[in-house]
Amino acid sequence: MNDIGKTHKRDSELCSPCVDRINKLEGLHGNEENCSPIAASSPLLRRKIKRRRRLILSPEKPLKEEQSISSEKNTINDIKNESFLLIKDDSFFNHINFEKLDQLSATDGQSTIAPPPPLSPELFEEPSPVKTYESQGSILLPTQASLSSTLSSQPLVTRIQKNFKSEGEQFKCEVERRKEEMVAALEECARTSNQAFNLGPFFGLNSHVLELLKIHRGITKLYEWQEDCIIKGGTGSNLLISMPTSGGKTLVAEVLIWQQLLLKNHDALFILPYVALVQEKVRNLAPFGVELEFLVEEYASSRGTYPPTKHNKRIVYVATIEKASGLVNSLLGEGRIKELGLVVVDEVHMVGEAGGRGATLENLLTTLRYTAPSVQMVGMSATVGNINELAEFLGAEIYENNFRPVHLIEYAMMEQQLCEINKVAKTEKDLFIRNRTCTFNSKDHIGVLVEEMVPEHSCLVFCPTKLWSENEALNICKVLPKKLKQVAYQKKKALLIALQEEGGESICPILRKTIPYGIAYHHSGLTDAERHLLEEAYLQGTICIICCTSTLAAGINLPARRVIIRSPYTGRLFLTQAKYKQMVGRAGRAGLSSTGDSFLIIEKKDLNQVGMMLLSSVDKCVSTLAENEYHGLGTLIFSSIGLGVAVSLPELKTLASRSLLALQALDLNIDVSAKVVDIVEKLRDMELVRIKQEIDEVSPASSLTEDKKLASSKKSSEGSTPQVFEKLNRPVEDKDTLTVSKLGRAAVKGNVKYTVAQKLYSDLLEARERLSVNTYLHLIYLVIPYENVQSVKINANVFDIAHSMLGNEELKLANTLRINEGIIARMMSGKKIKTVTEDVLKRFYCAMKLHATWYKQGVWEASVQLGSERGELQQLLNATTAFASCVSHFCAELEQLWAFRDLLVNITQMLSGCCIAELIPLLDLPGVKKGRAKLMYKAGLKTLQDVAKCDPRRLMQAVIHLPYVSALQIIDSAKMLLIDKAEVLQMEAEEMMMGLSSPSKLTSEISGASAEG
Repeated sequence: MNDIGKTHKRDSELCSPCVDRINKLEGLHGNEENCSPIAASSPLLRRKIKRRRRLILSPEKPLKEEQSISSEKNTINDIKNESFLLIKDDSFFNHINFEKLDQLSATDGQSTIAPPPPLSPELFEEPSPVKTYESQGSILLPTQASLSSTLSSQPLVTRIQKNFKSEGEQFKCEVERRKEEMVAALEECARTSNQAFNLGPFFGLNSHVLELLKIHRGITKLYEWQEDCIIKGGTGSNLLISMPTSGGKTLVAEVLIWQQLLLKNHDALFILPYVALVQEKVRNLAPFGVELEFLVEEYASSRGTYPPTKHNKRIVYVATIEKASGLVNSLLGEGRIKELGLVVVDEVHMVGEAGGRGATLENLLTTLRYTAPSVQMVGMSATVGNINELAEFLGAEIYENNFRPVHLIEYAMMEQQLCEINKVAKTEKDLFIRNRTCTFNSKDHIGVLVEEMVPEHSCLVFCPTKLWSENEALNICKVLPKKLKQVAYQKKKALLIALQEEGGESICPILRKTIPYGIAYHHSGLTDAERHLLEEAYLQGTICIICCTSTLAAGINLPARRVIIRSPYTGRLFLTQAKYKQMVGRAGRAGLSSTGDSFLIIEKKDLNQVGMMLLSSVDKCVSTLAENEYHGLGTLIFSSIGLGVAVSLPELKTLASRSLLALQALDLNIDVSAKVVDIVEKLRDMELVRIKQEIDEVSPASSLTEDKKLASSKKSSEGSTPQVFEKLNRPVEDKDTLTVSKLGRAAVKGNVKYTVAQKLYSDLLEARERLSVNTYLHLIYLVIPYENVQSVKINANVFDIAHSMLGNEELKLANTLRINEGIIARMMSGKKIKTVTEDVLKRFYCAMKLHATWYKQGVWEASVQLGSERGELQQLLNATTAFASCVSHFCAELEQLWAFRDLLVNITQMLSGCCIAELIPLLDLPGVKKGRAKLMYKAGLKTLQDVAKCDPRRLMQAVIHLPYVSALQIIDSAKMLLIDKAEVLQMEAEEMMMGLSSPSKLTSEISGASAEG
């Protein structure tokens, strides 16, 4: 047993150097006046000294009375006023400069001392290499040695909390208590993981993190609410942070992630709603990863592997919702979920989003809550109406605040009437205040509101539709003074050249007209490369005005001095309060302006509806697991059985009870338990789930023909065979153990929806018989997402053009699918086609467009050739690339589909790049598209190594319109990718060397063999 912690041990047996230093600070036992000034000024240090005295004093010797509560509060306030560090806490005991303390304690023998001063900055120093102290077989960190007590058998947090209350004293304030809990939690983590580290001054992290924040973010000080929130999260408890846009939530999440990686030795998962946000976050975290020695991995579109490769370093996975679901499932399937310590979900209220994404996120969080309750969850959200219900679902504490670092003034404008919106109004009568008349009409002269801002400030103009945003950009150009063309002329010229380079010598005619005025439009009709260039130009100041749709409000961080909402509609739908708050939240950002304002342009017919919207209650977050005949709940049950998370009806019911749907079941009038039983039976009918007894009864001979059974509608070459298994003619009972079929396992591993798994398998089996390997078109056809096909509208002219571009091998495939010139002629004339199904026509239509995109090596080039919208083509390309990655993992689990595995890996790389093979490695860099990759390649930066060693200035010279910050991010991203690859190679080398003889033994064996020879 560890002798430290026994109350009867003598002073000589306490041999920690920390204890020796306390001896110097004590002075004479029981004589408070002879204590060192620094000991008197530190409440926590005094408590340690007093506890130390209680250990060594004899029962006859009375203890000195403790100092008054007011004196302790004064010293705490003195420490809080210290401005050297963002976080000051005496609990970081191991970072005290003891040499300085020894100098101060030289006056211990004097009878009188000066009043105790606050802690000096000189008393803190960078964490030195960790020293461990042995005590009868156990290893103690310095902080652990100093915090050992007579109650060492109890949890450390419990022991610390008990010390907060002494006789006649009340509990410390909440913030102080949280600080102590955070430190205790970090030390407990070090104790349990046998990891030695020193706690630094910035929430346990060393001061180098502060320097990096200042260099890369310009942050020198945190807001008070951020400090409180980080202290709460540092204890390991789940958090739900609800604050307006631009409040600073993301920085809190990043600090908690760094704590998890660097102090708690666990990986972290950062979930973001959109691919653009994932790529932005990867770029922003790369410099920190290089400096602090952790890895950043992107899981978006086709990026990311299942399961993730093991590394010696800790990893932060930055993922979209769909990719995060696949990642967590793969960790559960491999039994590696313990590697994950923290999951951060941005826009967590998206669990209520319809269309499948909300259900995917809810399933992910429900599964984690059920299987890995030790994983900390941090959700970030704008204000939602049922925040308490959402917190109960996450098992989280709520941190709710209306803090905005920049004051926002909201206006409503109807014709020439301008009113300020009263944000605290309860009735329509009080909603609009300070009514006044303007000299212009907002309906026709929106440019006046814009002209006030440019070029010194920026402005976002939200429009209802894509076409409206393009026309608005042209209209604003007409009213702005022509002298604006001379502002940042060279940068605008470089931007136009960069756009032309990305577009393959093509450029949008609207952007060609508007960019000289510093104006651009932004919506889903742009390519990824165009969007990225315009966003960079806006942040750099080359562009001052962006006319956009509502999607930008939820996308990448583009703050503005002024926001103008051109109409209270998004498409044909009326604006919701959540969307409105999201848009106006872009106005005014800390560090960019001291204030922000927004203008909502309305017409008289919409006035009442606008008032109702502004006064309405905040939207509630409602589960979507019951959407589309309980497809979301079915996915949760199916994946849980496939992963072995819950394999019986009682377990599945318990799992479902942890969902948001179960919390809202009474209001939605749903019996969740009954639905679980119904879904299990449905999955059995689909031959995706079986009772374990049914599997055991399968004969080895019949199991070889499972592909025949699964594709029973097709005639397979194996001939007629008996049924694979004999289904038990009874419903599932509580005692039964459930498992998935081979097809079901492939669907789980590939993150393929269970509703399309059987169709995908049948299509691949059919294609296997006559797979055309002389063209990529057949493989592209097979990986067109089924969901995208349903919404496709065939343009007969585009179909005809794409068909005319096919070569002989591609035409053979078309004929195999019975698509010929006669079919196209009937399509052109508007006649109904009976010989080919609509599904086949749509999939082949999409495949031809993507084949043209690859053949022409770019979205812009293909859209020009086909006469198709480039944004629509870009979205199809992104969706197909992601689905191709899923199908590749799906095929890897099925022996019958071995031929597709390697082929689909190549097709994924080909579609994601749409360029020559030499440029593909450079496209792994965030923010580098085909145009920039070409320029870098021409400048001699042909590999990741070349980019990693490149100077930022040289990279800026090689790439047109590349800001310095973006150049640094690209270089740091290259370094991160190389470190990642080096880690993988090192792990592989260690695995290969494992089991081999040691060098000395190997040498002796060789010598022995030579001697025998």
